[in-house]
Amino acid sequence: MTKAIILVAIVIVAVLLMVLSRNRKVESSVTKTLPGTITKPTNQVKNDKLVIVKTVKLDFLKQAIEQFCKSYNQESYVALPRLIVLNNLYIVTFPYDIDFERFCYFINYLKYPIDIDLKIYKPNIVAWCSTRSQDVWMTDDIANKNVMIYIPEWDKEYDNVYLTTQDNIGFKMGFAIGHAHKKLDQPVIQYRKPEYEPNEIHGSDIIDFQ
Repeated sequence: MTKAIILVAIVIVAVLLMVLSRNRKVESSVTKTLPGTITKPTNQVKNDKLVIVKTVKLDFLKQAIEQFCKSYNQESYVALPRLIVLNNLYIVTFPYDIDFERFCYFINYLKYPIDIDLKIYKPNIVAWCSTRSQDVWMTDDIANKNVMIYIPEWDKEYDNVYLTTQDNIGFKMGFAIGHAHKKLDQPVIQYRKPEYEPNEIHGSDIIDFQ
C-alpha cells in the first residue's frame, strides 16, 4: 500500500513538473513577442521637413502629436517629431526624418486629431519639404522640388492635404483609394519659402516625442 502511494506521488510530481516546464516555455515565448522591444534610432538624418503651427493652444497640439506617435509607432519608430516653442508659434521638425507619405498624414492629423474638439481647436498649419522621385504620389510636376503642404480652412473632406510646388503648380493629395492626387488649375495658396530653417531654430522649449 505504501509503495502504491509513493508511486502515485511520483507520478503527480512528474506531471506537475511537466506543466510548470511548459508554462515557463510559454512565458518565455510571450515575453519575446511583447511590444516595447523596438529600437529607437540613434543617428539623426539630415532633412528639410518643417511644420509651422499657429493659433492653437500648446496642450492641444501636444495631445495631437502624442496621439499620432502612439498610432504609428507601434511596430517601429515611424515618426519622432520634435516640437519647438517660440512664444505662440510652434515648429515641428523631424531629426530622424519621416517618409513623405507619413509626413502628409502627420499634417492632416494635426489639423483633424481624434478626441479634440474641432470647434475650439482650429490650428493654422503650413509645412515644407523637398520631394524625391521615389516618394508616393510623385509625378514629374512634383518630384525633386521644394513643396509647401497645407489644408485650407474651408476643407471638409478630412482625408487629404493640398500641395504647392516651388514653381506654383497646385495639387490636392487625397488619401482615399482612387484619389491619390489631383492637379489643380491653380494652387490654392502660392508657394512661399519657410521663415525658418529646420536646423537653425532655437526656441524657449523643445519637446521630443516618440
